[in-house]
Amino acid sequence: MTNRFALQSRELETFMGQMFVICPHCGGRADVMEKGDEVRLSCLKCGHLQMKQTGTKYIGGAFDVHFGLPLYLQISCCGHVLWAYNREHLDYMKRYIEAMIRTSKGTNRSLESRLPEWMKRKQNRDEVLRAIERLELVWERG
Repeated sequence: MTNRFALQSRELETFMGQMFVICPHCGGRADVMEKGDEVRLSCLKCGHLQMKQTGTKYIGGAFDVHFGLPLYLQISCCGHVLWAYNREHLDYMKRYIEAMIRTSKGTNRSLESRLPEWMKRKQNRDEVLRAIERLELVWERG
């Protein structure tokens, strides 16, 4: 059976409900969540808590869009940085990259259309999937 991926046209913003970052206090995994007009950062390791009002979001890098902290799920890959906001985002990218056939109903704003070309290249598939697997191990170790 051929591995297929039906594009869901999910925008990057749909993965921002919960982001995991490196805690500025202890270096552990911290959780960033937006609720209404407030954003809360809470460390799962040391209990550090930080709150702020929502504001301008800077989308599309290896940092969270609220505090500008480095994402917990990031790794060097193919001379670039592969990153994900959370496990759901990582899983979605993995399914897309490992698919041999990608059926499209996508839009220009979809995550799939916005993935960097180096991630989508056939010759990088194995290295990208190994990097994703390493991030899955990082996640499991917490």
